[in-house]
Amino acid sequence: MRRETRPLRGDSPGAGRSLTAYHYEGRRGGPRVYLQAGLHADEMPGVLILQHLLDLLDRAEAAGQIAGDICVVPMANPIGLAQWQNGRPQGRFDADTAKNFNRFYPELDRLVGDDLEANLTPSADENRAIIRAAFRAALDRAEGKTDGEDLRLQLLRWSCDADYVLDLHCDHHAVLHLYASTVRPDDTSRLCRSVGAKLALVQAVSGGNAFDEAHTVPWLRLAERFAGRYPIPMACFSSTLEYRGQFDVSDDLAAADARNLMTFLAAIGTLAADAAPRPAFADAPHLPLGGAAEVFAPLGGVLSWTRAPGDQVTVGEVIAHVTDPVTRDRVPVISPVGGMLFRQELWRAVLRGQGLGHVAGTEIVREGELLSD
Repeated sequence: MRRETRPLRGDSPGAGRSLTAYHYEGRRGGPRVYLQAGLHADEMPGVLILQHLLDLLDRAEAAGQIAGDICVVPMANPIGLAQWQNGRPQGRFDADTAKNFNRFYPELDRLVGDDLEANLTPSADENRAIIRAAFRAALDRAEGKTDGEDLRLQLLRWSCDADYVLDLHCDHHAVLHLYASTVRPDDTSRLCRSVGAKLALVQAVSGGNAFDEAHTVPWLRLAERFAGRYPIPMACFSSTLEYRGQFDVSDDLAAADARNLMTFLAAIGTLAADAAPRPAFADAPHLPLGGAAEVFAPLGGVLSWTRAPGDQVTVGEVIAHVTDPVTRDRVPVISPVGGMLFRQELWRAVLRGQGLGHVAGTEIVREGELLSD
């Protein structure tokens, strides 16, 4: 194992930070995998999971079970980790720019598309290597204007040539679910069966260029650009894994989740087959991200749920109430679609019109920018 630390220059004197990655180098040509956690620096389940995963990878390396390269970034956002206000972490948005740390990644296809015109070949395998080399070269040339931009560039430098990219997050209150592209459904199923996800929300392009889609959308757009001239493979599978809710942080949970990630790594051939058990969970429903309907507060007051994350609900069903403590009005919250109530917001004091949670259904109810900020 090799530990690598890269500095972030700092936007003011004496304010430099750094990013650290752990590299495990396989010798058997297995897929290259990149994993990170803490990009939203107020979300700790994934950070603890990767601590347990690093212990398991150390043992696998000692046993000669690592077949492909693995890069682990256990805390992907030291900027956000330092942002607290009134005793609460504020690590989802950059305090300087108000930008979500999981948006606005460079569009790799735009950086390299023109340069590829003269270099691509009739071989998809050769083009995979050519494009990845172009990604690396473009990112090495790029310079950020702020620490937030430097952070995005450095994370992509470590991940842009991976076959699999897993970004570990969590929600407020939620079941374990994940987001993935529509282009590699077999890998989505394999990941669900390995980690025990209850739901996969799939979309080719969600908008906002989040970290996971910064690895899949470029291959889609390059394939469209060179269609009929050069074969472009869908060379990266990436996923954002939402490890339940913000308070689901314990060593027991994290250790089990780390073992399940080892199962996935073995299932795709990055670890030897005997390094972890085979996938043991059932596949989860793959539902369109545009079918995830948001539920809103009909008035301000106190929110009380009658259904829990993971429950199947029907369209028109009462799933919560909001009570106005002054007027004593108690108004039901109605599910706009049938499906799984998979997430709820953290707070129980709500404002009129505030988003309260999401129900995942089969029919498209939203288009355009699909990611909540």
